[in-house]
Amino acid sequence: MSTIGPNSSGLTHPISEPRLTETESKICSVLDEVAKRYEAREGKKVQLRIAGGWVRDKLLGLECHDLDIGIDTMMGYDFAVLVNEYLEEHGHEKRSIAKIATNPEKSKHLETATMMVLDMPLDFVNLRSEVYDDASRIPSEITFGTPSEDAYRRDTTINALFYNIHTRSVEDFTGKGVEDLKKGLIRTPLEPFETFWQDPLRVMRCVRFAARFHFQIVDEAKRAILDPRIKDALRTKISKERIGAELDKMIDDRAGRSTAIKLIHDLGLYDVVFAPPVIDTSPRGTTALDGELEPVEDAFKLVWIMEWLLKINPGPVGQDELAEAKVYQAEIDLGQESLLAQTCGAAFADHLYPVVTTISSPTIPQILFKDEPFPEKIGTRNLILTGMIYPYRNMSATVNKKPVPAGSWILRYGLKGKNQDIDIVTKMMERQEPVRHIVNTIQSTAQSTYPTSEEQSRRERADMGMMIRDIGNIGNAIIGKKWPCVFILALGIDLLPKFDSLRSGILDDESRALISKYNAFLAKAEAYQIDHCFAWKYLVDGKELTKLLNIRPGPEVTGYLQRVMHWQLMHPQSTKEECQEWVRQNSELFQ
Repeated sequence: MSTIGPNSSGLTHPISEPRLTETESKICSVLDEVAKRYEAREGKKVQLRIAGGWVRDKLLGLECHDLDIGIDTMMGYDFAVLVNEYLEEHGHEKRSIAKIATNPEKSKHLETATMMVLDMPLDFVNLRSEVYDDASRIPSEITFGTPSEDAYRRDTTINALFYNIHTRSVEDFTGKGVEDLKKGLIRTPLEPFETFWQDPLRVMRCVRFAARFHFQIVDEAKRAILDPRIKDALRTKISKERIGAELDKMIDDRAGRSTAIKLIHDLGLYDVVFAPPVIDTSPRGTTALDGELEPVEDAFKLVWIMEWLLKINPGPVGQDELAEAKVYQAEIDLGQESLLAQTCGAAFADHLYPVVTTISSPTIPQILFKDEPFPEKIGTRNLILTGMIYPYRNMSATVNKKPVPAGSWILRYGLKGKNQDIDIVTKMMERQEPVRHIVNTIQSTAQSTYPTSEEQSRRERADMGMMIRDIGNIGNAIIGKKWPCVFILALGIDLLPKFDSLRSGILDDESRALISKYNAFLAKAEAYQIDHCFAWKYLVDGKELTKLLNIRPGPEVTGYLQRVMHWQLMHPQSTKEECQEWVRQNSELFQ
């Protein structure tokens, strides 16, 4: 075992001495005192170590608020009780302790206790040793383990590091964790095939950390992942929910999302992670498939382009998001850096942002939706997710006698995704052609040599607004203010033929023109003050409309309301009375 203490030297970039915050240092002091008091009272020694990701991130100079306390001779809950007693005696309020029971199907193999200590959440769990059999990824035997045994059962060496709370030093029981951090390598503590065979989900974790930090997976681990037996084990032993959870973490990472999808493809895992629809025999099941999978490379290309486009205009974020956004990368993507140098702050790209950033007009009645805390995060997430399943764009399945896009099928039935994600991704893909058409129409109008009349401007505003409303889906506010995401996705797809030059950092005139075209639509929507029109209320609602037209309620009223809204968009400052009068005078439009 190698140890890094406060006085160690000779470490090279990227490793730095762990710098504890004032709160973290106090927590370590409290835990050390509790352990000493327990030993003095019971005559039994207990050793405490911070395990896993916190140690890794601290060595990389990153913030981490996920403290897992490994205990060598006690259950986590029992030690948490002692911590609570100590804090109470020293004037702190007694805190509740949550006991998380074992749940092998969710990879919770031992009981964990969670509590707040000095306003930071801590997880207490005992160090363990695991024994597996060939039939399951769930350990057949779990016992108290030594720090070395616990380290060797982990997924990668960089996640097998400990911080000894008593000696205030980093411990590397595999002897490779610190060196792999320095060299940017992803390696398993034990022989790779054995590691992945015991728990195939570790394959996904290797991919996630390689992508997050832009580290290299060592060759022997790659060979094990490429082994058909490991691929089959990942497909059959691991639930889709668990695979989906790892994928979620890759997508929510602010770095390495295109690297993640490239690794998934290069390692032959795309058809495991994004398994295609399958026909079943149930009455309401999947009864037919249509179309073919397009090149999987398109997923990497589109996600890479999305990452660049989303960095052009970084929006305002809070302190929590700033801490989350700070990531370590072993490599810099020179192609993206070159493109960002050419587009950040440029007028032709200044409106490329995934959500509406303006404030809605106080004079136009709006449907009030529950505020989303981070709509840009949700929008960005779904742009990346759409890019990852883009190769399935021309494939569909028949479910319960209804056609379903293959990508939506995969998210719903394969990955067991969130309904919100499924609905947004489906909408994004469905509206690509209409979006492309209206963007081209607006550009043609702008390039016309004939002067634009006020009537033409009103109609243009109305046509744009109706498209925004169609995307915004105001019925349940699925997309709402995230509607610009659909245009950014369409731009990314249009840029796909330029991928090779873009990845080299070359932004040619044609690519610049494409960006300018989509940016112009978003800028004009803001200038027309229709960027919030997805939430506009009808000046004349369905009930009032049937009375004005002296007709019975029916499905056709929905289409009539569309005409009312088109008129509202042409006359945004009009009153309810003016709208009512327009309906009376134009009753032939509602037949």
